[in-house]
Amino acid sequence: MNTKEIPKGWWLNVVVMARFQDYWIVGILRKGKTTWITEDVLADFDTSEEAYEAGLKWINNYKTK
Repeated sequence: MNTKEIPKGWWLNVVVMARFQDYWIVGILRKGKTTWITEDVLADFDTSEEAYEAGLKWINNYKTK
């Protein structure tokens, strides 16, 4: 994972959800005027890399709309 690929003004928060099941989630956040805004949360990934890539794809799709 190369965090330099994340566009400026965006943040991906990748964490494991081990308490319920062993799967990864990614929170997709966008910088607002004063706070970070959670745009979406994607779940059920087998690895942190899969979650990260899905987050980057989500951002790119959002930016092209």
